[in-house]
This record gives sequence, C-alpha cells and structure tokens, in this order.
Amino acid sequence: MPFTMGGVASGVDTDSIINKLIEVESQPIKQLQRDKVLNNQKKEALRKLSSQLKELDAKARELYGFRAAYDEKKAISSDPSVIEATASKHADSGSTKIEVLQLASNHKISTDPLPPDKKLPAGKFTITVKDIEKKISFKGGGLKSLNEAIKEEAEEIVNTDYINTDGTNYIISITSKVPGKKGQIIVNGSEELLRAAGLINGEKISSKEENPLVFDRKFFSSYEGEKKPIEQNGVLDIDKTGKELKIKGLLWQEYELPAKFPVKKETTLKFNFSYSKEEEEQVPLKIETGPEEEINVKGIKLKSYNISRIRPLSKKEEMKFDSITGIGVIALDNDKKIEKFYTLEKDSAKNQEIPVGKDLEGKEIKSIVFYCNDGTATFADTSLYTVIKQKGDFELKNIIAKAENAKVKIDGIEIEREQNDGLTDVVKGLTLNLKNRSESPVELKVEPDIDKPIQKIKEFVDTYNKYLELHKALTKAVKVDKPGESEKLQESGLFMGDMTIIRLENSLKTAIGASYPSRNENPIKMFSQIGVSTGKVNSSWESIKEGKLQIDEELLRKAIIENPEGVKEFFGSDTDGDNKIDNGMAFTLIRTLSPYISAGKNIIQTKIDFEDQSIKSKDEKIAQLENHIKQYEQKLRTKFATMEKSISGAKAQQNWMKSQMGNNSDAEK
Repeated sequence: MPFTMGGVASGVDTDSIINKLIEVESQPIKQLQRDKVLNNQKKEALRKLSSQLKELDAKARELYGFRAAYDEKKAISSDPSVIEATASKHADSGSTKIEVLQLASNHKISTDPLPPDKKLPAGKFTITVKDIEKKISFKGGGLKSLNEAIKEEAEEIVNTDYINTDGTNYIISITSKVPGKKGQIIVNGSEELLRAAGLINGEKISSKEENPLVFDRKFFSSYEGEKKPIEQNGVLDIDKTGKELKIKGLLWQEYELPAKFPVKKETTLKFNFSYSKEEEEQVPLKIETGPEEEINVKGIKLKSYNISRIRPLSKKEEMKFDSITGIGVIALDNDKKIEKFYTLEKDSAKNQEIPVGKDLEGKEIKSIVFYCNDGTATFADTSLYTVIKQKGDFELKNIIAKAENAKVKIDGIEIEREQNDGLTDVVKGLTLNLKNRSESPVELKVEPDIDKPIQKIKEFVDTYNKYLELHKALTKAVKVDKPGESEKLQESGLFMGDMTIIRLENSLKTAIGASYPSRNENPIKMFSQIGVSTGKVNSSWESIKEGKLQIDEELLRKAIIENPEGVKEFFGSDTDGDNKIDNGMAFTLIRTLSPYISAGKNIIQTKIDFEDQSIKSKDEKIAQLENHIKQYEQKLRTKFATMEKSISGAKAQQNWMKSQMGNNSDAEK
C-alpha cells in the first residue's frame, strides 16, 4: 500500500472518510459475529438440554425393571453394636433372634521377648496362610532385622509389628490377614532360628496312632505275675458298652490285647479313673447271750431273767498293701516278659495319662493289668496312643490369639463362619456384620423399605420439574405491543417457536398424564392414583398449565405399602406375557426421550451439529469479507491519493501561472 498523507493538498480529512466507509462496509462481518455468538449460545443450551433429558431418562429407569425398589426390605437390629444387617428384596418379613457366641479372630503369634542386641542365627523358613506360602531368607542379626525380613516377603498374608514390651525387650507380633480357622499361620524351616526367636516349641503333633480298648470278659484272666496277691475275693464288672470296668474288693485281672501294641517314645496309656469305698459297719468285739426260760403259772406265761454269758469275737486283721489300686503294663522284649506297674491313690485325678513310652520304648505291649486291693476302682475309656510328629511342621510357642471361626446361634442351631462381615448365607436375604459377642439374643426385624422407592419417585419428579423450567426458558416468547419496543424480543428464548423442542415437551406431558393398562388385580393406571399430579383439586389454572408435578407423600406412601405390585406395574409392565416390559409410564417416557438422547446421531446432536456447521460457514464468510475489506480499503486509499495528487498538480500549475503573470506586470512598469 502506498504511503499517503491524507488531505495535504485538498485539506480534506481523507483518513476519516476512508475509516467511515470501511466501517459501513464491515457491518456484515459484525452481524455474522453476532450470529456466531447466538450459535454458540444455542449449542450450550442444547448441551444443557441434552444433559437434563439424560438425567430424566436415568431417573425414569430407576422406577421400573430390576432397578425398581417397591419390594425392597430393610433390616433393623435391636443392638447394632453386636450385629449390623442389611436386607435384600428376597428377605422374609418378620423377626429373627440371633446370638453371637464368638467372633471370628485372626491368628496372632509372637516371638519371645528379646533384647535388641541379641543376635539370631541365619536361616531360611516359610510362613503359610491359607495355602499361600512365603519364603523368607534371613541373613542373621537382631529381632528388628528379622521383622523387616518377614514384612518384606510376607506382607501379602501377615501383618507384623516390632513392639517394645517392657522398655528393654522387644517382640515381633505376626497377625494373619485372613480371619477364621483357614487363616492359621504355619511356620516351617530352620528350627535353630525359629527356636532362638521363640516362635516355636518344636515339631508339631500332626496325628495320633490310637488303640482304644473295648473290654470283653473272654480276654480277662487272673494275673499270675510276680505281684500276685495270696488271696483274692473281689468282683469284676464290665458295662454293656465294653468301655468301663469296675473291680470291687481284692482282685488283680490281666487283659490281653487283641494285638500287640508297639511302644514308641511318645506312647501314652490314657484312661479315666475313679475310686470309692463303703464305710464298714462297726461290730463289738464281744456279745452277751443267754437262754430264755418261761414259767407257766395257771396258764400265764412268764419269762425268766436272762443269764448273761460273754463270748469273745475274733478281731478282723487289717490287710496292708503297697497301694490301694493301680494299673500295670506287661510288655515283650524279644519274647522276654517285662512288667511295669503304676500305682494310683484313692484321690488321684480323673483323667490319667501315663507315659509308658519312657519305660518301654522299643517293646511291644502284650496286656494290661487292672487291680484293686480294697474298695471299688473304676477304669473307663482306656486307650493306648502314640503322637506322630511331622518333620519340619512346628508347634507355635507364643499364641496371642487363636484362629477361630465366628459362631452364631439361630433357633437353637449353632452355625460357624470363617469371617465376621458380609455373611450372606446365615439368614435368607440378609447380610450380617458381626461386631461383638452378645450377652443376650439380638432381634433382627425385616420390614418393607418404602423410603427407597419414595426417594426415587421424588428424584424423578424434581428432575422432570427442572426440565420444564429449562424448556420454558428456552422457548419463551415475548410479546411486543407498541412500536419501538423491539428490543424486548431479545428476552425471548433461544428456541422460541422451535417445534422440535416444543413437540418433545408435549410428548413428555402426555406420557406423564396418560392412563396405562395393567394385568394386576388392583391396577394403578394413572400417576394421580399414587399421589403425583399437576396440582390438587381446585388448584389455579396457571399452576396446572405450567405442568409441574406435585407429590402427596401420604397417599404415595399408602399406595406403596398396600399395593407395591400395582405401583411397580404402573411404571413398567409386561402386557403380552413375553417377560419383556412393553408398557407403563416410565417405559413410555424413556421411549419418548430415545430419539433425542440416544447414542450417535440423535435429534439434539443433529441440532448441535447444525449450529457447528453454521458457525463454520459464518467463519468462512467473515474471512471472505475481511479480505474484501482489505481490498476495498486499498482501493479507497488509491483513489484518494490520486485525487490529492491531482489537486496538488493543479495548485502547482496555478501558482506557476500566478508567478508568470506577476513577472509580466513588473516588466511593463
């Protein structure tokens, strides 16, 4: 563009004239820009409308089908500090009493208290919980280092804590992350390390090899061994089950085992024992006797005085024994008979366990001797057993909490579960969370939960009313009665007169107010039957015309309590028996909304795309007009520059002519 100095020659402000001409020429651009603002406003309004309709669709879907809550139940616990419960729709209404006998506990063990500077040997071991095994390799060091090694490798299955117990010593506490018996902690590996830390006692008893004795008289015989008493006058009595025998008085009996029992170091003879003795009647050491004589005097019989005679009685000698009663074991060692007797006192404990393995290891038990020297001795539930220890499976030393299952009692039936929370198979339709043991039975009441469906209906009504407010704002029409008030038209809605959007509102109002068929014995056909309407009787026409819904909660609550199935079918029902919902208010409303908000190209998205296309088209026109303005400005400046140049040339010629004329006048003088 050439450099110009506007108005130098002509004295006219050509720049101002050019700017005003350009401003006039730019008016179409400004109009297009205003139209773009309107397009963007419409896009934003359409997005807001789409969001509101999608929310309405979601709230309507909550009113029927599997989301419907008209037959929902709730559980009320008489003591939530003991049991918390939630109910599903499948729970039976009524009450149940439950006792919490025991909570499921997490297995918890610890090491011995040790000073922090005590060095533990290196070793490898495993910790297993519920079939998940974690391997720990310990390089040796203090208890704190051992805790860090366990935490690093076994954090998935156990929690560990390094605890100062008394200011000087520390322990490692290890807690299973799995509750109940299945969460038991099993420790295997380096016995030296585990013993040094105080985690184990030694090898764990895994089973027992047991031989219970069932008594039969044909296997009993008189004991003929070294300790046989000289005289025996006792009685042997065996009960019908063969599990109990009684020896009364002095009697030694040998019971031959059906099969020889091999003795190991851990072999034990176990039985229940009791003893009693009747008090003997005290008799005098002499008695007085005499003949009785009669005298007959005239038919009257008279007894004479007794003549006293004293006859001494022999005193019963008291027998002396090494023991009152006891039990003996006869074993064979390469056909050599070995006898070992164990004495019992009359006040010996009921449960007896005699470690015969210490005396007879490596031998075979042939028979058992039961004896009693005085009184009555009872032997019951007798057995020989040997504990079997599994190599590498250790018995834990410090058990803080056992791995216990939860126990509850319902109607006298005791039930065990592995956990305290989320118990869904104890009472039909209830999920139980056990919190504490109960001192007395806790009552769980199950009743209809009508608050849920009422809340869902309220949310639907609120969302629908918000939609009506938005629709009113978008389609509002402002009436102009007088000339000069056209600016009021700007207050009109963005979609005033848009029949697509107006038709949607009419369709939704029709769906809300329509009557629907029902196969229920007590049908609910209209929204107003359950307390939802556009206004009570005698409400103002303006209120009714607005179309906003109002709720009579008392009537709604009553309808759900008395006729939940009818309410459910009003919102969505199967009218042709094909097990598919095909009618109902909520179903119809959702079907009405579908063309406007469905995925992909729906009505609202199409309108948004149209606004986008309009904006794009306007941008292209603006670009064209801006290019035109540039060319137009250049053309104007060129024309005005030419004009200035012409004026400047004319003025120069005029000045020359004046100069020539002036020179001629001077010459004539």
